[in-house]
Formats: sequence, C-alpha cells, structure tokens
Amino acid sequence: MWGDKVIKTTKGEQSKIKLIECAAQLFLEKGYNATGINDILAGTGLPKGSFYFHFSSKKDLAIEVSKYFEKKFTGWLTSKSVGANWNEFITAVTEDMIMGAENKKHFGCPFAVLGLEIAFSDIDISEHYYNSLNKLIALFASVFKFSGIPEDKINILSTRAFAIYEGYLVYYRIGKDVNTIKMMQQDLIKIYEEYKVVK
Repeated sequence: MWGDKVIKTTKGEQSKIKLIECAAQLFLEKGYNATGINDILAGTGLPKGSFYFHFSSKKDLAIEVSKYFEKKFTGWLTSKSVGANWNEFITAVTEDMIMGAENKKHFGCPFAVLGLEIAFSDIDISEHYYNSLNKLIALFASVFKFSGIPEDKINILSTRAFAIYEGYLVYYRIGKDVNTIKMMQQDLIKIYEEYKVVK
C-alpha cells in the first residue's frame, strides 16, 4: 500500500529486511507484546540464528521497525502531498485508506498504534514513535503552507488536523468500520474549508 521500490541487496540484507517487514506487519496487526520472536521466524521461514545475527533482542528489532514505518508510511504520505493542496492531499490519503480498509488491509496509523501500546512500558522505543508523530504534524504543516494558510495559523491548524486524524484512526482500529475513515476525510476537509470562510 505504501509504494515499494525494488533495491538489489545481499542475501544477509534480504534476511534482515524480511525480519523487519514481517515484524512490522505482525506488530501492526497483533501488537508488539502479542508478537513473539517465534511468530516472526515462522512468518519469514528463517532460522533463529538469523534473527540473532541481525538483532540482539526483540527491542532492537522494534527500533528498526519504527525506522521502517517512518520511511515507508511517511514516504507514502509525502508522495501524496507533492503539488497537492490540503483537500487534494486528504482525499488521496483517505481514499487509499478506505480501499485498504475495505480489503481488510488497513490497521490504522502505525506510530499511534504501537506508540500507545508501549508508551509507558518501553520508553526507548516509544520515543521513536513520538518523533515520527511530530514529523507527521510537520508534514501536515507543509501541506497547509502550500495551501496558502498564513504562517501564524499553520501550527494550530496542523496540530488540530493531526488530533482529528489520529482520533479517527484509533476509533477505526477499534471498530473496524470503514465509515469512520470517510467521516475523518469529511472533518479534515471541513477544518480547512471553515478556515477559508473565517479568514
């Protein structure tokens, strides 16, 4: 869903990538605590030695997964923002999410999903997700800037949009109702439209 590019890698690098990608999917679907190393090995078909060759622990892997999500998920969102105003950006992003949700392949925002789970239990990992969330707010701010929002209003609007975005995605993850994402789309467009009327 997030636009994969094929890059030539060694066999060892391919094994590491497989472990990270499998862990990312399992963490997002089942949760970090509910996913064991054996689950990841079963999903990749790799031996236990392969895991410990690349990662010293599950926590070490989790940090790599956070970097993976930042690259893939933020990269996907950034690609939707290029040359797009706020309404075009939100429409493109949410249409992809709706399609994923209808195919049972959308699980919410990885930064919020995993960040919420480990916020108090594993601060080292949660810090990575917190930083990724802040980059998401910065991306929203850049789209608002491109859309003509004055500098002194951008931070307020992007933080508000972020709260709406994450709130709806947490609600969607719990209820699994595609209409939640459709409502999110409407509300995120509405805050921009309302601002244009007010100014």
